[in-house]
Amino acid sequence: MQRTISNRMSFLVLSAALLSQPTALRAQFRADSTWQDIRHTGGDIWALWTSPVRANASELGGFAIFASGVGAAAVLDEPLYHWILDHPSAWPVRVLHPMRESAHYPLYKLGTGAYVIPLSTAAYLAGVMSKSRALRDAGMGCLAGDLTIAGVRQTIFLFLTRERPVGSPDDAFVFGFPGTQDPRHQSFFSGHVANSMACASFVSHRFDLDVAEPLFYTFVMAIGAGRVVDGQHWLSDTVMGGMFGYLVGRTISGRFAARDRSAVGRGMPLPIRFSWSF
Repeated sequence: MQRTISNRMSFLVLSAALLSQPTALRAQFRADSTWQDIRHTGGDIWALWTSPVRANASELGGFAIFASGVGAAAVLDEPLYHWILDHPSAWPVRVLHPMRESAHYPLYKLGTGAYVIPLSTAAYLAGVMSKSRALRDAGMGCLAGDLTIAGVRQTIFLFLTRERPVGSPDDAFVFGFPGTQDPRHQSFFSGHVANSMACASFVSHRFDLDVAEPLFYTFVMAIGAGRVVDGQHWLSDTVMGGMFGYLVGRTISGRFAARDRSAVGRGMPLPIRFSWSF
């Protein structure tokens, strides 16, 4: 509950900052069709939330593969966590220290809405002020991914609980009904990796990132691994979050691309893309 409140407060603070800007800046927002961007974002979120009712046979087959991946990871839930507990000084555990709660600046927090929402909004604001379509898209795409996942997770929490590894180290399948807002029983599924993966997936599908693309994905996987090492999520929670976040980001990028094609059909230019060369 505290995290949800923090996320909302971050968004409200940024909204207040926007409203406090000079009239010229607000006029810039109107000229750049910000309201249209907001409507598109709302449409993207709603389309993802309601996608199960429109699933076809092919998509149901994809869901079966998705579920199989999570199930395979679940087999390793207990053995992996016991290995972590028995080998606290092993190099895979030590190398993840920057991602852990004990780190001075725990980088795993970058996967929370309290960071994703402000950073996404800041990217969008920078895009508006600099007239950069790429920054605007990056901000709105990552924001849409975070809010989509938040809605799905909060819905799950209404109906289902799962004990975190630190609370049930010897039994990975302590599920309960109905749900709860107590974070200690919200192991399924990992929001940190889902949020960050949705953003990484969107950006990598939307833009040509060259060698930066694997760096994005490596960072996201490190966030997920750090949460497993800290006993906050089982491996299957992390795999579920990563796969779901990837699909969310890819789907949102696809909807952006579809709007591009529609705009080209009306004689409008494609949005710019960016890349880094090394």
